Amino acid sequence: MARSHRSGASSPALSRRGVLQLGGSVALLLATGACAADSGNKPKDGASGGPAAKTLRIAVSSYLSSWDQDFVGFDLTALMLYKNVFPYLIDYGVTTASGSQILDTQNVTPTFAESFQPDAEQKVWTLKLRRGVKFASGNEMKAADVKWSKDRAFAAQANVAGVYRTIGLTSADQVKVVDDYTVEFHQAFPSALTRQIQAISLYVFDSVEAKKHATASDPWAKEWFAKNPPTGGYYNVTKANQGQEIELSANTDYPGPDPAKTPTIRISVVPAASNQRLQLQAGDVDIALGISQRDIQDLKKTPGIKVISAPSNRQVAIQMSVTAAPFNDVNIRKALAYAVPYEQIISNVYGGDARAAKSTVPLDMPGHDDNGYPYAHDIDKAKAAMAAAGRSSLDSELVFESDNEEQQKIAVQVQSEAAKAGIRLKLTPLDPATLGERRTKKNIPLQITSGQLWVDDIEYMLATSFVKGANLNYSNYSNPEIEQIYEKSHTTVDTAARNALWKRVQEILAADVPWVVICQPNFNLPVRESVAGWVQPMDGLARLRYLSASA
Repeated sequence: MARSHRSGASSPALSRRGVLQLGGSVALLLATGACAADSGNKPKDGASGGPAAKTLRIAVSSYLSSWDQDFVGFDLTALMLYKNVFPYLIDYGVTTASGSQILDTQNVTPTFAESFQPDAEQKVWTLKLRRGVKFASGNEMKAADVKWSKDRAFAAQANVAGVYRTIGLTSADQVKVVDDYTVEFHQAFPSALTRQIQAISLYVFDSVEAKKHATASDPWAKEWFAKNPPTGGYYNVTKANQGQEIELSANTDYPGPDPAKTPTIRISVVPAASNQRLQLQAGDVDIALGISQRDIQDLKKTPGIKVISAPSNRQVAIQMSVTAAPFNDVNIRKALAYAVPYEQIISNVYGGDARAAKSTVPLDMPGHDDNGYPYAHDIDKAKAAMAAAGRSSLDSELVFESDNEEQQKIAVQVQSEAAKAGIRLKLTPLDPATLGERRTKKNIPLQITSGQLWVDDIEYMLATSFVKGANLNYSNYSNPEIEQIYEKSHTTVDTAARNALWKRVQEILAADVPWVVICQPNFNLPVRESVAGWVQPMDGLARLRYLSASA
C-alpha cells in the first residue's frame, strides 16, 4: 500500500514511517534461504591453484519472477541476480573478519560512479559518474539515466521510493541533473543512513533503450523490463531460458574496482534440494544455493566438497503479540523467554553451528549491546514469571512455516520446555499464503521468524520492526520512549550520540521483551573444492564477481 506524498510536504517522521506502509518490503528484511544468508571463505579455502575455470556453475531453487527490480518483492533468486547484472553506482566494500572476507557495510565505495559525497550539512549528496561507461546497447551511462531511473522509482512508489523516505527523499524533483556526469540528491535532512540506503537503491536503467519500449499506457516500459534483463552490471545476461537456466558473461567494460573474476557463470534452476545435492556431489555444479541444513551437515564429510561457514546476522526469533492476551502481560512474555531451551536448540537444530543471542539487536550490528537480552533457559524463573502474572498455566498456538524443517524442530523443542512452565502450545504450521494473510491481519499470538536486515543499522531495524506501523512488527509492539528515540535518530549523525540512543533502546527491549531471540545461525554454503573467492554478503545477496574456480 503506497502512501501519497508531495514534495516537501512530509515531515521527516512521516516520511520515514511511510516506508513501512509501502509494498517495498523487499528492502526491509529478507526471509532466508540458503542463498539469502551469509557466508565467508578463508584464504586457505582458495582454489587448488590450477588454471582458472572459464565457467562457474551454480544451482538455484527457482527462476526469478521478473527482471524489473523496481517491482519485485521477496524473490531471493531475483534479488541476488540484480546485484550482479544491474549497474549499482556504489556498493559495499570488502573487509576481512575472523579470517573471512565479508562485505563492509561501514565502507560504501564507488563502483560505476566516480564519487558520492555530501556537502557540509550532509543534506546535498553529489554523485559523479565515470565517463565512458556503457550499457550493452552501446549507450553511454549518463546523468540522464540516473535521473530517469529515480523518476521511475518515485513514479512506481514501490521499493526505492519506500526506503528513500528514510533519508528525506520523497519527491523526484529532489534528484537534480547538474551536467551529463553529475547528479545531486537534495535530502530534507541529514541522515546517517544515506550511504547504506543509496548502496541498495542506486541502480540504473538504460533510459535510452527503455524509452524505445515505453508506450502511452506504459510510460516506464514496465512490461518490457519485466521480460528483458538489464545490462551494464558486473555481468551481462547472455542467455535466459524461462524456468531453466541463465547465463551471465562478465562485463569487460566495468570501470571500477574488483571486476568479475570468472568470464561465464551458468545458473541452473534445480527446485529439489536433494537434486542439488546430487549434482554438487557429481560435480555437475560448483555451488548449490538451496541445500537443506541437514544435507549440509552430511556434505561436510563428502570428498571433493567443502562447506564455507561463517557467522551471520540472521536472527531466529519468536515474536509475541503484545496487544492480545495472554502475551499482553510482560510477565507471560518473560516466562516464555525463560522457558525456551536456547542451547538445546543450538545443539540439536544447528549442530552447534549458531551463536547465542545477547540482544534483540544482531550481534555484529554497530551499536549492539551484549546486555540487551538477559534471558536464559531456566524453568524455575519461567514458573516464577507465570506466578507474577497470576497464572499457573495457559494455552496458545505457535505458528511456523509449514515447509521449514528448521522451524518445525525449533517449535517442537519450545513446546516441550514451555509445557514445563505451564505454557501449553499448539503447533500450527502454515503455508506461505495463509501465513502472509495472518501476518497482515497481525493476529498471530506467537510465531517463529527468521531474517536478516539489508541495512546494517539499528535505526533501520526500529523502522522495520519496533515502531508503530512497522511492516515487520508482527508483535504490534510500541513503546513511547522508543518512538521518541526513533524520531530523534532520524537527524542524529554523530556516532557516539547514536550509540547512546541504541543502548537505551536495548535496555527497553530487554525489559519489554516483545521477542524471544533464539539465536543467530551461522551461514553454511556447500561448494566444490575448486571454488574460491566467496565474500560474505551482509545484505544476504551474493556478489558473484568475486568468485572463481580452478579448472
